[in-house]
Amino acid sequence: MKWIFLLFFIGFLVAKDNLAEQTDNVLVIVKEKPDLISLPERSNNWMGVQSDDEWEGLSEDQIHERQRKFDSPEYGIRAGAISLMTRALRKNNKPELTISQIFFESDGWAEDKESYRLDTISKGFSDTDIIDIMDREQMKKLINFISNHEMGAKNYEEITNKNEIINKGLDMAYDYVLSNEYSLKDLING
Repeated sequence: MKWIFLLFFIGFLVAKDNLAEQTDNVLVIVKEKPDLISLPERSNNWMGVQSDDEWEGLSEDQIHERQRKFDSPEYGIRAGAISLMTRALRKNNKPELTISQIFFESDGWAEDKESYRLDTISKGFSDTDIIDIMDREQMKKLINFISNHEMGAKNYEEITNKNEIINKGLDMAYDYVLSNEYSLKDLING
């Protein structure tokens, strides 16, 4: 009986030391864990564009089954802006969308409607606010809002040249929708 107790006690001590070593290793791993980069940032898709369309600037190596990856964030902004422009023209036959049409209709931008609802309210948007998609300042405000929501405030605020990137993306989007390549161009100017 003494031998069984002694073997049990030795086994307990070995197991305890092994568990302590494993715990120390886990703590080291957790301490060394790098900051997580959001999917919209890793994919240069700040606005979270999801589609099967063959966008200009689409990366050859996609990393997510639904969210597109672009070669640069400017191309992601371009795709998001064109998506919003097309949505407005198809829904309203003019370059205007309400916040509700953008986010909260059954085919709206927001996957997580409640999260977007709280965010729009906290940022002072109303469901009936109208966004003129051809007004650069209104679009910049909307793109900043969507990108901040999709990426998370901390990740988005760390980007120092976001206004430059948004402006380049919008330039590319406006160039496209005002070109003869865009099938809904005639609806833009009424």
